[in-house]
Amino acid sequence: MDKYIIGLDSGTSSIKAVLFDLAGNEIYKESFTLNAIQPLESWYEEDIDEIWDKAKKCIQAITSKYKKENIVGIGITAQGDGLWMLDSDGQAVRNGICFCDGRASKQLEELNAEGVTKEVFKLTGSTIFTGNQGCILKWIEENEFQSLENAKYIMHLKDVLFHKLTGVISTDSTDQSLTIINMETRDYDDRLFKLYDLEKCRSKYPEIKVILENKAIVKESIAKELNLLNGTIVTSGPMDVVACALGAGVIGKGQGCSIIGSAALHEMVIEKPCNDDVFAGMTVTHVTDDKWLRLMASLAATPNLEWVLKTFGSDIRSKADSLNENVYKYVEELIKKVPIGANGVIYHPYILAGGERAPFIDSNAKASFTGITMSTTLSDILRACYEGVAYAMLDCYSQFAEEVTQITVCGGGAMSSFWCQMFADAVGKTIVTVNGEELGARGAAITNAVSQGFFTDFNDAVKSLVKIENTYTANPENHEKYLKFYRLYKKTYEALMETWKIRHEVLFT
Repeated sequence: MDKYIIGLDSGTSSIKAVLFDLAGNEIYKESFTLNAIQPLESWYEEDIDEIWDKAKKCIQAITSKYKKENIVGIGITAQGDGLWMLDSDGQAVRNGICFCDGRASKQLEELNAEGVTKEVFKLTGSTIFTGNQGCILKWIEENEFQSLENAKYIMHLKDVLFHKLTGVISTDSTDQSLTIINMETRDYDDRLFKLYDLEKCRSKYPEIKVILENKAIVKESIAKELNLLNGTIVTSGPMDVVACALGAGVIGKGQGCSIIGSAALHEMVIEKPCNDDVFAGMTVTHVTDDKWLRLMASLAATPNLEWVLKTFGSDIRSKADSLNENVYKYVEELIKKVPIGANGVIYHPYILAGGERAPFIDSNAKASFTGITMSTTLSDILRACYEGVAYAMLDCYSQFAEEVTQITVCGGGAMSSFWCQMFADAVGKTIVTVNGEELGARGAAITNAVSQGFFTDFNDAVKSLVKIENTYTANPENHEKYLKFYRLYKKTYEALMETWKIRHEVLFT
């Protein structure tokens, strides 16, 4: 009998369920778009009930086509950071606040001024930013105290979905890495609750379980609703950035992973946490107890291209449609004719609500083009947008204290060979892509499979399931050219920081 595992992955812009066989092949996928709720410019929320409803529809789409007897497990992953709260009945207290939310800028400034940020970094290896759960909780305490009072459980999104499917309240160390656990012990640290002045919230945090033990059986009522077998094993975790690294086979020391999707997460595997003084980025636990991931969680990714095409590209879309070509393939043919440096146009890709959070943190950061002249063309603008994301990647990797050996690119960016070669040339490292498209969902499915004993351990699973498909070797001459323009990119955003602050004051005070 064929056996399948569903990987459920709830991101920022969509939720998807992917059916995998035990060879790691993607058999079937269903996805739904998630609606952003943005009552103010810096806010980014999502409706927990909408996410749950669409999660069920994703699973039902699979179980309507494949026999429930063949589906042996569901693995869950989801966006990290942010704040998701449930009441005593397991219902949402309010909308979930996403990782890219920027409302807590005042609270962040206060934590920085009080020296809390640096003390937190010593214990966690992570800097605080506006989308950090502790930072958002400070905002909730000051602005929506009743919401905090009504919350019985302070959660992350994957934990909420796990509870909906199984009735169990729990979490794992990957999500909790970014706020209130000690990296060495992988458990809550009372010193961190005290630093955040959130000791009153300690009892609202769920039990942290070891990743392979964070599992339960689907509720009978849910099994019936979703056409699953009673007794189907559900696993929760790891969070999306860790799941994607696992799904990409990035589990060995020095290996890097760049997830180019709604955000851009640049991470590398390390063997000792909090072992550098690079006061930037984050550290999260990996799936094995002897590895961690050091990451720079930039917000500079594919939404920039989507915005540019939506705003400037109606004519381009029309031409691509008339030629029956994919619009991104058409764009890349255009910008191949533009030299490195986009004829002097530099784009800073800080377009999301939270500004930027790596390798620098500035919730007021905003996207911008500089260097535009009368001779600037739309092709220059488009190439500058692609290059801006590549410069942001280089900006992040240049901050790591250890040498990255090879970078696996995942997410939407991995689908573009043009962009992958640009990443290789800009960063000066070999870039690879691996088999499959839904690597986060695959990481969640791998966790489920290992927990059920289908593989002896994570290394065995990766060896069996993950294969390199494409390799992009850095061109030294192109790398030198990119480095020159990267210097301009960095000097420009450093000069813009004061203007971002003034802009915020003008608009909101």
